[in-house]
Amino acid sequence: MRQRTDVIFVYDGSFDGFLCCVYEYYYSSFNPVEIICEEDIESSFFQFVTITTDSFKANKVRTAIDEKISKYTVRFLQECILCYGREKEYHMLWYVIKGFKKGSGIYYMVEDKDVDWLRKAHRHLQREKHLYLGIARFYKAGDGYISVIKPKNRIVPLIAHHFTQRFANQNFMIYDAANKQAFMYNQKQAVVVQADNIELPPVEEDEKDMQKLWKLFYDTIAIKERYNPRCRMNFMPKRTWDMLPEMKDL
Repeated sequence: MRQRTDVIFVYDGSFDGFLCCVYEYYYSSFNPVEIICEEDIESSFFQFVTITTDSFKANKVRTAIDEKISKYTVRFLQECILCYGREKEYHMLWYVIKGFKKGSGIYYMVEDKDVDWLRKAHRHLQREKHLYLGIARFYKAGDGYISVIKPKNRIVPLIAHHFTQRFANQNFMIYDAANKQAFMYNQKQAVVVQADNIELPPVEEDEKDMQKLWKLFYDTIAIKERYNPRCRMNFMPKRTWDMLPEMKDL
């Protein structure tokens, strides 16, 4: 058995880039103690090894996962890479390594620390996705609409299809202010981009009036005797309140 050198893999953050990290593990003598994105590099005693994204290597690993584990595993991992948590890629790597040995049953090995971590992270991702399908608020800006959200996970690629179906005849943008990611749709094309420096248009006066009317309606139908902020926070986390017009002092 070859001796491995402990290193830190640095990749571009894409799913194909992660698959290339798996490829590098099997075809090199490196043992990644951590897998990080380029922008997360910090001082370390370990050597940094940059993994270049290569479509041939990525497809080779993707095919191997399909055949040796399951087709569902590829989709599962594609969603796991959207989860928050710096250590997710490390757990994903070992999930694949163990999956090549155990087959499709790896997903149900809940006592395994890597499987357990990923299942919990993926569950949180799905819950947050479902939450924002209901609470995303749009405001009018020019000839389109803008929604600003602040999820922990990078859920924009997961909710994009829902809103393109719902607002097929509208121009709109969903901006993830927490993860600096934006989804833009112009009735013909849809694209998800990184948006580190973006200046959003201000809320127009007509839109402000509409928001005031909505807040008035919200306050009017509320039953004061049943006011329960703790229950509200269970269904609608407090960290989302600043994105909701009904929770602001307009």
